[in-house]
Amino acid sequence: MIHRRRPAVFPPLASTRRGGVLTGWLFALCFALSAAAAHATDKAVEAPPYSLPALNHLVASGARVSARVIDIESGRTLATLDPGQALIPASVTKLYTSAAALDRWGAAKRFTTRVTRLGSVKQGVLHGDLVFVGGGDPGLVNAQLWTLAQRVRESGIRVVDGRLLVDARRFGPVPCVTRDRCRAKRESEDAYNAPLSSAGVDFSNACLSVRPGAQAGAPARLAFEPFDLPMLAIRGRVETLPPGQPAHIRVVRRSEGAREVFEVSGGIPLGGKPRRFYRSIAHPDRFAGEVFRAFLEQAGVAVHGGVAVVRAGGKVMAGVPVAKVEGTPLGEQLRGMLVYSNNYMADTLALDWAAADGAPVPVNLPEAGRRLSAYARAVDVASLFAWARDGRPLLESGSGLTVGNRLSANDITALLAHEYHRYGDFPAFLAGLTVPDQTPVAMLKGGSTAWDTRIAAKTGSLNQPVSVFALAGYLRLAHGRWGAFAVLVNGGHRRPHVGLFDAIAAVRSDLEALLARDDAAHP
Repeated sequence: MIHRRRPAVFPPLASTRRGGVLTGWLFALCFALSAAAAHATDKAVEAPPYSLPALNHLVASGARVSARVIDIESGRTLATLDPGQALIPASVTKLYTSAAALDRWGAAKRFTTRVTRLGSVKQGVLHGDLVFVGGGDPGLVNAQLWTLAQRVRESGIRVVDGRLLVDARRFGPVPCVTRDRCRAKRESEDAYNAPLSSAGVDFSNACLSVRPGAQAGAPARLAFEPFDLPMLAIRGRVETLPPGQPAHIRVVRRSEGAREVFEVSGGIPLGGKPRRFYRSIAHPDRFAGEVFRAFLEQAGVAVHGGVAVVRAGGKVMAGVPVAKVEGTPLGEQLRGMLVYSNNYMADTLALDWAAADGAPVPVNLPEAGRRLSAYARAVDVASLFAWARDGRPLLESGSGLTVGNRLSANDITALLAHEYHRYGDFPAFLAGLTVPDQTPVAMLKGGSTAWDTRIAAKTGSLNQPVSVFALAGYLRLAHGRWGAFAVLVNGGHRRPHVGLFDAIAAVRSDLEALLARDDAAHP
């Protein structure tokens, strides 16, 4: 079901925030009349839907494509290509995670991370354990741990004669359900596949910096940022190369029991810029505890015991409150999550959403996926568009890293229209999408002015079990009208792998042509 922080805006349109229900229905009536007027005006220039020739060419070559483009305000379909076909959406899945989170909490939501104590404090000494209580903050970073450590010291604690406990029981132990994350439990050369925890920090990534040595032939200087930690180790050597030579560095993180070993090789040129390598960590909650302990010591709080993790045992551990820190607002987190397609953030947020929806602890991604699927289905059923109501969206995660996710262009376009009409959530939802002219996503660059400035979208890509490229978002049509679109390109039986840039070029070509066609029809 769709969970509401307030009465539904679409459909039916109603509001208790701006003038009450009557105002909401008046707005609905005005919208309906304006849409009808726009539709009547368009009849004189209405053309049949665009044929999407570049995408049809991909289909003829063996690809599978699902596409739909609509004028949101009139309800007209501008282009379709097998729009009901359910395909792998990859990271476009994150649009559903974002919409569900905004629906439940709103853009101002902040997740809270707390510190409590188990024991009494006498003359600055805590006789007992200090507890770091993970709040499931998807965007908890080192800067917030620094603040939290300072607040612990301000509380009067100078020494902890017990342990630092990491309470990760909000989710409980989170099993890996994707090949990427299961492999990351053993080793990783990436940042995107980090295992999940309600107490994770810095997206469950450790950072290794590599700086050239004093002279060619000397070992490069290697260090973890912001701290060297007991659980982190370095094996191997990076050589300092003569000036001007290209850097070639390999960093593989391997889990060896409780230790995370970074195996390094290669070289960096003398005088070259420092390089930073982020690798996912196999034990995210223990890593958070060791980082927080280092911040505590930096703040002047000595912890005499070790770091221990509590993942099971029912409710979050009771204790005397010591300090807390609130995360950045959800709307800001969503922008980072969507623009940089952060899988850790998306799946942590999906677990948060499932927990708030009543899922039992331990919370896992399949359960979160079932609840997100129900949310997606409710959006389809509630759609004003008949073509959306028979959709069967299937989500197994909040990130799209799971290859069992299935969405059609109809499903995604219905969601985009749904968000457009949620006046309280739409600004934050739209802000999370990337505009090609300003995007950090290099593969979207290089189009026409219309492509660069009149599209705001979320990308998705995978290369297993078939190639996947997906793009979905909003268009600015002629005279400032709003359109929504979704295009999914999957490899097929005859052509399992479609080149990423071939897929992007086809999507760009057809959307540019559609925008030009719409401009010509509405001079």
